[in-house]
Amino acid sequence: MFLTGGQSHMESWDMKPDAGEMKGEFDSIETNLPGLRVCEYMPYLAKQADKYAVVRNVSHSQGAHSPGQRYLQTGNRKIPSLEYPDYGAVISKEHQSPPGVPQYVLAPSGGSNSASYSSGYLGVAHGPFTALGDPNAKNYSVRALATPEGLTLQQVEARRLLLKRVNTRFANVDNQDVVGMDKSYEKAFEILQSKAVRKAFDIGSEKTEIRDQYGRHSFGQSCLLARRLVEAGTRCVSIYTGGWDTHENNFRELKGNLLPPWDQGLAALIADLHERGLLENTVVWCTGEFGRTPKINDKGAGRDHWARAMSMVFAGGGIRGGQVIGETDKTGSEPVGESFSPDDAAASFYRALGIDHLKEYHTADGRPAMIVGKGTPIEQLWG
Repeated sequence: MFLTGGQSHMESWDMKPDAGEMKGEFDSIETNLPGLRVCEYMPYLAKQADKYAVVRNVSHSQGAHSPGQRYLQTGNRKIPSLEYPDYGAVISKEHQSPPGVPQYVLAPSGGSNSASYSSGYLGVAHGPFTALGDPNAKNYSVRALATPEGLTLQQVEARRLLLKRVNTRFANVDNQDVVGMDKSYEKAFEILQSKAVRKAFDIGSEKTEIRDQYGRHSFGQSCLLARRLVEAGTRCVSIYTGGWDTHENNFRELKGNLLPPWDQGLAALIADLHERGLLENTVVWCTGEFGRTPKINDKGAGRDHWARAMSMVFAGGGIRGGQVIGETDKTGSEPVGESFSPDDAAASFYRALGIDHLKEYHTADGRPAMIVGKGTPIEQLWG
């Protein structure tokens, strides 16, 4: 779950009531975890604190959106000479989904830009299936599951077989991009035929009370869609939502538009996975690219980019819930004592998924590349 733009840690997981003029406008509330207080606009998550772990001492130096997003979405710093694959692409390569079920799905919420997601050197075969559209819409459907206008499924199959015959004439061409594209076409056709996928995306068939639990908004229904896809066998669902770049009107935007749907949707997802017995084998990770400045700016009651301190949340996959790891100073400016990097967070995520983050792949031109070149799992997550 990616909060594009960078969520303010001081208006979510790391409240600073004694920070003076840096404190901001919001108060904190108690959670069901003794000692943990969160923002007053997170009442749903406050009731699920025993099921997730908050990491408050993540710090890095990539304070611009593009490099920050790639860093937090791959576990590797952005470099010109190599495009690293995002988490979903690696999961797609390491964990196969059932036939006809997409291995990796992007579920946009609120029209957020997905440009920072990429399968990198793993190629298009491990790229995402992007579920465009608003799952909260009355007649929600995924365009990619519909055949082209005027064509039946049988006609599409005939075209696929024709393409396959043509491709056999070039079977000796050693081009990984072409091979990857062929695999993508085959997977796309499997998905087009799959009843399990159509059922998963048929969010309107979900019980009314469950849909209400997640919230009747785009983000909440995206979270519900993620749960349905996980049940169908999809290995990775990435929900991304924008609007968190609150340089102006930080408090108005958080209170009115950002925190309430995010709080309801994420809390419902964690609770629902837990109740269905899925949380132990499903990892939920919520982060953005960085935190936001302790100092409230003068140009519009906003907070600016701040990579030196940020918070993130993990749940499931054997991670011990009901704990807070690390701390920042009294103004939320930087970690006190030990700090963790996005590399460490990525290594932790992969460990929870049973993937060795130091595993070595090879690029199309034969260069070796580790999944995450640096980083050590955050041991406290399992402590």
